[in-house]
Amino acid sequence: MNLIALNPSGLLEVKSALSISEYRESFGFDLKNVSAIYKSKKISNDGNDWFAFPKKSLETLLAVQKESEGDLLVVYIVETISNNKVSCNLILSDDAYQSMLNDKTLHILQIYQMYKKFWQDHLALNMAN
Repeated sequence: MNLIALNPSGLLEVKSALSISEYRESFGFDLKNVSAIYKSKKISNDGNDWFAFPKKSLETLLAVQKESEGDLLVVYIVETISNNKVSCNLILSDDAYQSMLNDKTLHILQIYQMYKKFWQDHLALNMAN
């Protein structure tokens, strides 16, 4: 299945959007088998943006890979807030991510990564029913 061709926006909804209160009450989307690489100061414990990798910024944090040697292709899931709704999407293109960064009505709350080696099982585990 070619997810990029099926989702020309460059985004694939992983979980249905939640209201801010629903998001808070459920402590997020309860994603499985992902590693956080960014947390916004809006949700970090100390009030500062948090990056798993030193000297990174949102602009340089990720690049969507189309191919990789072996099983180490990294995929990214981004939680965003816009219009009082929190969304959870798989990023399928650099253009889609860049659009998020440029959208002044949207705030990136968290970014997670997982490896393609575990893609099918772990993505299915996280998808909305």
